[in-house]
Parts: sequence; C-alpha cells; structure tokens
Amino acid sequence: MKIVDDYFLKKTDKVTFVQLRKGTTINVGNYIIKDHIPLPIETNILIEEIKDGNIEEELKVSHLIDGVIYILGIDKDFKYKDEYKKILYNYNLKIEDYILFKAFKFIKGGNLEDSSIYFRALTGLNPENIDGLFNYALSLENMAKDFINSNQKEKGEGFLIESTNLLETILDIDDEYALAYYKLGYHYKYYEQFQKAKLIWEKYMKLDKDHERLQEIREELELIEDDAKFEEGVNYLTNGQYEKAIDKLMPLSYKYEEWWNIFYLIGLAYKGIGEYEEAINFFYKALDLGGVDVNIYNELGICLFGLGNIMEAINIFNQGIEQNDTDYRIIFNRGLAYLRLGIIDKAMEDVEMAYNLNPNDRNVKSQLDELKNNLK
Repeated sequence: MKIVDDYFLKKTDKVTFVQLRKGTTINVGNYIIKDHIPLPIETNILIEEIKDGNIEEELKVSHLIDGVIYILGIDKDFKYKDEYKKILYNYNLKIEDYILFKAFKFIKGGNLEDSSIYFRALTGLNPENIDGLFNYALSLENMAKDFINSNQKEKGEGFLIESTNLLETILDIDDEYALAYYKLGYHYKYYEQFQKAKLIWEKYMKLDKDHERLQEIREELELIEDDAKFEEGVNYLTNGQYEKAIDKLMPLSYKYEEWWNIFYLIGLAYKGIGEYEEAINFFYKALDLGGVDVNIYNELGICLFGLGNIMEAINIFNQGIEQNDTDYRIIFNRGLAYLRLGIIDKAMEDVEMAYNLNPNDRNVKSQLDELKNNLK
C-alpha cells in the first residue's frame, strides 16, 4: 500500500551506501559481491567506524548484513534487492531467525521503529514467514493507533488496512494460526463488520489454549452479539430475504425500543413482502422515535399510496420534502400521487422538478414525456 511504502521510504537516512574500489570484491559465503553493487551500512554505524578509523582497514561483513536488512525493510523494491537477498542467505542460512531475533531485541530496547523495519524486511525476504507477517502486522497496527490518536485518521486507517491484509494472508498460509484470528476479530469490529468479527472469533475459540485470551473474546462476543444480528438482518433485507430480515430484526426492536432505525428497517421488510399495513405501523413508529430521514417519509408515503390513501400519502410526502427538498424520489412520488387525483398541474410541477434534480432516472423522464404528450 502506497501510504505505508511512502512512510518507510522516508527512513532512507538510516542507511548510507559505500562503493567498493574498482576491481575489488567481497566474499560472503559462496557469494561474491562485485564492485558495481553499492553496499548499505547503517548510517550511525558508519559514523562510528569512521571516528574509530576502522573503515579504512576493513568493511565488517556484519555491518553490511544489518545495512542490507535495513534497506530491504525500507524499500522492498530496491534496485539490488535480488543481490541483497543472495547475500543474506549466503551469510547465514538461518538469516530469517536472525532478523526475528534482532527485531525482538529492538522491541525490548523500546526501538519500535527499527523493529518494524526488520519485520518488514523479513516479509519481503520470505512472504510466507508467518512470524514475520504477524509481527509486522502488529507493528502496523500499533502505528495505526498512534496516527488515529494524533488526529491522522486517514493515514492511521491506511496502516490498519495493510495490517488487516497481512493477517488475512497468514490465514491463507496457515488456517490454524490462532493469534491471527484473535487480532482480526478486533480489526473487523473496528470496521463495524460485526458478522465477520463474530465468525472469526468463533474460529479462534476452537484453536487457542490461553484461558485469559479466551475469556476476553467470550466477553467481546457478548458485546457484539446484537450488532452482528442487526448486520445480518440488514444483509437479508438488502438481498431481498424479507422474512429472514424480520426474524433477525424483530427481537432487537423489543430490546432497543428507542432506536428508530430498527423500526424503519422492519417496515422496509414488511413492505418487501407486501404487508403494507404492518409496514405503515413500523414507519410511523420510526417517526415517533425521532427519525427524520427522508426515506422514512418516502417509504411510508408509498405504502399509503399503495393502499389507496392518496391524501394521507401526499401529506407524508409533504412532511418529508420539508425535511429534504433535494431528494428527487419523494418529489416524484408526490407527483404521482397528484396525478392519481387528477391534479395535473401539480403533478407536472413535481415530475419536472424531480427530472431537473436527476435527469438520468429513466422512470422520471418517461413519466415527464408522457405528461407533456398528454398536455399537447
């Protein structure tokens, strides 16, 4: 992700490059570093070496290795990344363990920035190193929290999305990695994807053995239970499964009697199955609870219109238009109501206004053309 890449690219001052003298080489295991390859060294180390006079004697391979890790963590697409990877594995076949060790050492010393660079380098070196992926994901999550807490929400959420992607990648590699499920649940909860959080935590509960974490997630599952049911009900409604939507949302209406949105959604579900009278009751309840969304008035008016209560429908449409006079749909529907009553001039005025607000709606344009033709 660009926002994350740009953040790390700004850390290039941590590394300085030195060039071998023409015609010279350095052997790292069985790999020969030729003079055209720039050698990265941590800037602070290079300064110390120069002060001590050691740089003139010999370039320490261990310093080079750390420099290579830094640059791979800072810039995953660095020009010589393939050569650098060969250098690392020729230096130590267990270089991945070394990088993890150094990263955790940085954390212990409170150096979270360098630890994140090392974890990032490890994921670039081996995209399937699960420990590297998980700890890099945690690093990004912590950075995300810091950005969000310092009023940089957009940047913070960019880091959090990248962290989420890494955790999901872990489960593609190993679907029994419990801690990835544990963390992902919190991410989905933050995104208000409560069903996903519920499912991911239920899988987690079957995998972990840590009693404290398990109890923590039991409590989290209780907290999001109603949110998950609400989300499920909305999904059923969106997919046209109206009776299932009612089954999920109705119990919540007893529990959250002050929440107008639930009553509005139940009204939509009843409207979906053609039970207009039930829908009307729930829409009125939503209005009584303080719902001011123009859609409530629009849907209520449609139901009243459908039952033949045209004047009452017009009255409701009027109230909705007072709340929002730029919603073309409710203006158009009022026009249809006037048309049903034979009040052509008002019907024409509303349909024309709806067309001006949204000339791309084919139904509105068709009705306008028909009215114009009839007037001729």
